[in-house]
Amino acid sequence: MKIYDGVIDWGIKRARDSKMIALGFHSVIDGLVKVDPQKFGNLDLAIPRELSALPDSIKCIDDFWKGLIFSFVNGSALQLMIDSKEVYEWIMKTFGTGTLRLGGTSANMAKGLVPFPFEKILVYVYPLEKEIANLFPNSKNLFVVGKHGLDHPINAYDGEGIEAIHWIFEFSQGQSMTIKGKIYTCPRSNRFIASWNPVNSKLEVRDPFKSYVIEHAQDISHFLVSGFHIMQEIYPDGETVDDRIDKLLEFVMALREKNSRMKFHLEFASIRRDGVRKAVEEKLFSRFDSLGLNEVELSWVARDIGYDEKDILNLDVERISQIISKIMRGNLSRVHFHALGFYLLALKEGYNLESQKKALAFASLAAAQRAMDGEINLERFKYMLDIPEKYDYKEWEEDGIHFILFPTKVVPSPKITVGLGDTISSLGFVLG
Repeated sequence: MKIYDGVIDWGIKRARDSKMIALGFHSVIDGLVKVDPQKFGNLDLAIPRELSALPDSIKCIDDFWKGLIFSFVNGSALQLMIDSKEVYEWIMKTFGTGTLRLGGTSANMAKGLVPFPFEKILVYVYPLEKEIANLFPNSKNLFVVGKHGLDHPINAYDGEGIEAIHWIFEFSQGQSMTIKGKIYTCPRSNRFIASWNPVNSKLEVRDPFKSYVIEHAQDISHFLVSGFHIMQEIYPDGETVDDRIDKLLEFVMALREKNSRMKFHLEFASIRRDGVRKAVEEKLFSRFDSLGLNEVELSWVARDIGYDEKDILNLDVERISQIISKIMRGNLSRVHFHALGFYLLALKEGYNLESQKKALAFASLAAAQRAMDGEINLERFKYMLDIPEKYDYKEWEEDGIHFILFPTKVVPSPKITVGLGDTISSLGFVLG
């Protein structure tokens, strides 16, 4: 396809010419569990048909099963936070830790960026303990802020232990599960994420990272922010999500004052708690330059502003573009929607369209290759060019917004699914 012509060499040169890229505030250990539905027996739970029927977090074992069943039956990605220590202990006893991997939006983005010749990838990790430090790739362009300045995580960790874990329950297209005596087949490979992370739930930006990035703001070209999905509406000490987001916004505005050219991207992720999600929508959308989200996440935003979420989940491009137009206000001049088979990029004036298109193409190749092999290997990008697309390329203008519907490469039997959206959003943003 012509839109991929020369894009690999272009992406490498673009990365080589970059400045420092900062990533915060969600790095964690993932426990990967390959789901075997045959071991579940006959589950006696009603299937939650609508997202609105799901719990906003996991407070009991039934909540866990509801989330897993919804994801499996619909082939949809979903993440729910675990609010109950008893459920956390039950999952640990029932499934173990699974295969430990590096996880969290920020760490996944770092992992997707470091194989390319970006000068410096700076990632926020708290707490930076030996177990998570050892999971980061051994890349010369990857840094955290340690006690003595920039360093690789393995040289800067402070203590040992696992204080947070996000279980990734992965299932495959064609697997079957028996629920109330009826057999359901998974329509596409995907995952359900159950997350235990009380230590980071306030999304606090701590020193020495905070002081370093403010002092070196002129060296940073892009800052990608995530982790809102692990926040609580009200904390045990009486603080609210609004209090915490105001603190984060103060930090973002301090960086803008230091470097007005720095671009900020907000990766939405699965914010199930209504109060947290609405606070992010109302307080942050208009203060960031770019927003990334998938069909499940956009469906929640649509519902919050009075639209039918089914149109989004059914990938109705016309309705998706309408919702995106509604939320593009203030500084928000770029929205990157990613779904299986296509990206929909919305841009206001001020962006180089050719660079944005090439960035989408490069991100598509990277995501396909990572899905196929589990890790990014630039030498194998060229083989991804032979994977066919299922959608047609389109461009149009509407209400002063330029839309690009970009068909992507879809791997039929992916080795992994988690982290692909992070790879897509981060590469599309920093290269565009």
